[in-house]
Amino acid sequence: MKFYGYAGRILRVDLTTGRVQQDPLDLSLAEAFIGGWGMNARLAFDLIRPKTDALSPEMPLIFGAGVLNGTLAPSAPKSFLTTKCPASGAISTAVGSGYFGPMLKWAGYDHVIVTGRAPQPVYLTIFDNEVKLHDAGNLWGKDIVEATDELHSQYGQQSSAVCIGPAGERLVRTGMVLIDKCATLGRSNAANFGSKNLKAIVVKGTKGLAVCHSTRFKTSVEALRDDSLRDPLRDKWAQLGLYLVFDTWAKAGYFIHRNQTQVFPEKQAIEQYGAQRFLEMRRCTVGCPGCLVPDKFQLEIKSGEFAGLSMTTSTADTMALAFGTKNEVGSLDRAVKLLDMANRYGIDCLTFSAILDFCVDLYEKGIINREDTGGLALDRGFETTYRLLEMTARAEGFGQVLGAGWLGAIQKLGKGVEKYAYHIKGTEPDFDARISFGVEALGAVTNPRGAHDMPVGGLTVAKGRNPDFFKKVMARRGLSDKDIERIFVSPGFDLGRLLAHYENWATVLNCLGICFRMQSSRLYDLPICADVYSAATGIPRQPEDLSKAAERAYNIYRALNAREGFDRKDDRFPQRWLQPLKRPDKGDETVLKDYFGIAPVTAGDVDAMLDRYYEEKGWDPKTGIPTRKNLAELGLEYVADALKV
Repeated sequence: MKFYGYAGRILRVDLTTGRVQQDPLDLSLAEAFIGGWGMNARLAFDLIRPKTDALSPEMPLIFGAGVLNGTLAPSAPKSFLTTKCPASGAISTAVGSGYFGPMLKWAGYDHVIVTGRAPQPVYLTIFDNEVKLHDAGNLWGKDIVEATDELHSQYGQQSSAVCIGPAGERLVRTGMVLIDKCATLGRSNAANFGSKNLKAIVVKGTKGLAVCHSTRFKTSVEALRDDSLRDPLRDKWAQLGLYLVFDTWAKAGYFIHRNQTQVFPEKQAIEQYGAQRFLEMRRCTVGCPGCLVPDKFQLEIKSGEFAGLSMTTSTADTMALAFGTKNEVGSLDRAVKLLDMANRYGIDCLTFSAILDFCVDLYEKGIINREDTGGLALDRGFETTYRLLEMTARAEGFGQVLGAGWLGAIQKLGKGVEKYAYHIKGTEPDFDARISFGVEALGAVTNPRGAHDMPVGGLTVAKGRNPDFFKKVMARRGLSDKDIERIFVSPGFDLGRLLAHYENWATVLNCLGICFRMQSSRLYDLPICADVYSAATGIPRQPEDLSKAAERAYNIYRALNAREGFDRKDDRFPQRWLQPLKRPDKGDETVLKDYFGIAPVTAGDVDAMLDRYYEEKGWDPKTGIPTRKNLAELGLEYVADALKV
């Protein structure tokens, strides 16, 4: 059978036996779930047995490429890894970028399923039809940069390497996987690799990829390109990435520290970690394949104690968000040094810095002491952060607490520390609802993966937009006239109901492999997605067809976690958000209000929002679990049977 857009095969690798199997892609399933994120969820429903330990040999690693990976569609490099998160126990789909997804498609595969456990460390190579396991003894123990450089030296710079560091080898629960030393593949899956004795996967494809209606596809792609070239902020995005909004975020109060109780001073944030400091060390911009507005960067520290340090970062302001404002290390140079360490070790810097901030707060309050920390005095600053980052990578001493993830740290510390912890399903939210209570903040509560919001284009991150803006945007992204009439009620919008549709739109992009970053996702809407998908695959689809397929995929994802025991009780609204947020440099406090900053929001208001969210999804408001009626309407009766609803 001739496939267009899709590569047409699924690769299965059993690390225990070394067996390799290539199966044809089931096109009917691909049509029902689009591909990428959606197809990963569907495969996981069959492959992941409920209650299986995240680090057992039976837990599969399910890799998927977005449908548009490997085509000329702009900004469509996203690839996916679905498995159980070792830090939270949730079935989680991690998202990555870079060349891994396109290379996988060019090698002839839409998905790769890895199971079992190798008897000794190995790495996997996928070069078109040639799939092999290799002894990784010479790579085991090396950091991600060293190991990736060695793999690229052996197999060529055109190959793509997904690799873990020492943290993943030691089963650190917050260990992170990197693609080609730069792009993150989620934030907590390195231990899954380590538990399988899998150091890396190297992919190189030479087959290319055929699209069905090439002239139509080319016309659509050129229109998207022209739209991007007209973006007045395009050059600024390429120069600064997310640093473009750094000063705005600092002023709004998005940089929060002291265990999420105080806004980091605006002036200090800009002076120590702002755009001017960033530009002083920016060497060049790096982009994913097909990106029209690249915003990854190679950095070099030119002077001072870390002069000569060079590294590549996927998100420009990560080091400022994590080590800078959270751990108060004092300068962007120091924050970059710590990010380089975290990347080499393979540790999620955002979660590490947040849990460390939490532990310092407990220490200052006298809730934990040196007996709990192994004799260490916990404080903020570079030296403590540096030392504990090393200890976490080695899984030594108090580093075992920091590397256990939120739930593991809470359990290890005891003493009732849960009430001070800032997390949702074992992950800290990226956005604080007290600064802007929109789809990103509430979406962090409802996402089955944990507090990993779906920030497409930063829809409600920016404040001050009026309801007409959202009506216009969402009308092109799946909302019908009846939806708009029901959701956009004076004086603004029904956040719970809006979120239900926003998640479907985000899922469409994930299935196609399109980047969420605002300069990229702004190019697409639902009609454009339907047009590009139909031209690429030859499968005629209307906008509503893609939206329904995304809804089907998201219901499967929710059902996967319902089988693990997750329900409404786990859609946990942090109590911290219901408390005032101190702004010492402004001499005031910020309290939780609606997106427009008009009406105060109470715990009862949040419960009512969640009720309406579940109703809009077609789920049981009491449990937050999909109903049989809703699942049947989506053709998912087998899911209803498995859930016994």
